[in-house]
Amino acid sequence: MRIDQANLGFVVLACLVAHAVPVEVLLFSYAIFGPAHYLTEMSWLHDRQYFTKRQYDFVPLAVLGLGTIFAHNVLNMEIGQAYIGLVLAFFLAITMAFVTDWRYRLPIAIGATVVGLVLFMFTPAVWFFILLANMVHLVLFTSVFITLGALRNNSPYAFATLGALIVFSATFFIPGLPSIPASDFAMGFGYDLAPAYQGFFSLIGVEADNPNIEKLLGFVAFWHIYHNLNWFSKTGVIRWHEISRKRTIFLIASYMCYIGLYAYDYRLGFQALIFLGFLHVVLEFPLNGLSFANTGRLLVGRLRSA
Repeated sequence: MRIDQANLGFVVLACLVAHAVPVEVLLFSYAIFGPAHYLTEMSWLHDRQYFTKRQYDFVPLAVLGLGTIFAHNVLNMEIGQAYIGLVLAFFLAITMAFVTDWRYRLPIAIGATVVGLVLFMFTPAVWFFILLANMVHLVLFTSVFITLGALRNNSPYAFATLGALIVFSATFFIPGLPSIPASDFAMGFGYDLAPAYQGFFSLIGVEADNPNIEKLLGFVAFWHIYHNLNWFSKTGVIRWHEISRKRTIFLIASYMCYIGLYAYDYRLGFQALIFLGFLHVVLEFPLNGLSFANTGRLLVGRLRSA
């Protein structure tokens, strides 16, 4: 219950700082919270076999995830072509979360991927997959996790948190709300971040050089900082005290390497973190699938008992 209360407070805090200094808080969240979140979550997922049925299921997912971001960011492949790997990873991950036998999982994964690629030809599905690694991950999957926790624990604070996220999200689209103007230094880096969310901006009809980009980056910052605070608050889930000394040293050393890159050159640190962030998104797909299934099961159960 205390964690749920804290999370409600985190929503308020994230909204206030994202409105006040949207660009700066997004840059801070990426540089400080980002690598810590990705590293610790992948460590946590690894101990739980990435919520897949077989020990090495994560290998093809990692290859597809890194291959996708490499094709797009390094080889400059068009996003519609590069993200075919993400479509395959998504459906393969969902299959791996529910099916053990390769005699069944391979045909299911291939069939689902074919359907996904067909859907990829239509605008709504294209947007879903393009936004999958950023806004869908931040907004939709975070909301599902909160809903699942609220249903399991019957927590009024968790339901209030979900409602607050929806209401506060809308405030970033209200014209005229004041904010502290971003520094030229921050906006220089902020525009560097904008292309990472170009799919989201295009979906709502805004170009990256739009004068309202600061508010939209504030919306992203709101979800990004809450997403991270929510993760770090789950001490009972993460169980920091159970992490081995060797892994703790590895995680801290890796984190300091990323911080060093950011300190040396923010753009270099951001580019390096894209790969780690994309990898953590893909490796979380099986858990996302299970969370959707469990949330649906609990909702149906409540409707039947009502």
